[in-house]
Amino acid sequence: MKAINAIKKVKSHFKKQGIDIQIYPPRKGGNYKWTFQHGDYVGSFSANGHNGYGEGWEDADTTGFHVRHSTDHSDIQSDYFAGSFRKNISQVCESLLSSPPKYTVGQLVRGKQTKRAIRHGINGRVGLVIPTIGGGSNSNITVNWLNREKPSYGWLSHSALDLELAK
Repeated sequence: MKAINAIKKVKSHFKKQGIDIQIYPPRKGGNYKWTFQHGDYVGSFSANGHNGYGEGWEDADTTGFHVRHSTDHSDIQSDYFAGSFRKNISQVCESLLSSPPKYTVGQLVRGKQTKRAIRHGINGRVGLVIPTIGGGSNSNITVNWLNREKPSYGWLSHSALDLELAK
């Protein structure tokens, strides 16, 4: 992905959730990274083979997608490197601010006719979306299925791809 497109993608991801994020460009004598912060975490990326402030930075490919805590810094005197790397800019954005879940608590959903839904026995069943205990991924939804007793281990979460709004 080109540097200019990565910047647009970051701004778009945060704007969808009503947040105007500031992206700081590389500076001369600096670390050649674009950085942005949300909450206590900092995301960054670099332009491959480019310092980021000279001509042509817009067309440089991006690399080094990184996330770290704002108070955590790498130590050049030891083998400590703050944070972790991601594969692409979308993963950095999701690490800083997760997308909202597809179905909200209280919505009535039905299991689709997919192979996985059939295997889990939820195809055609109707249930109510309940809060996910312990957080979890936004792509997994916990459902209280109608006409079914709650298992002793609790309700399982299901992929949002296997669910649809009940009509």
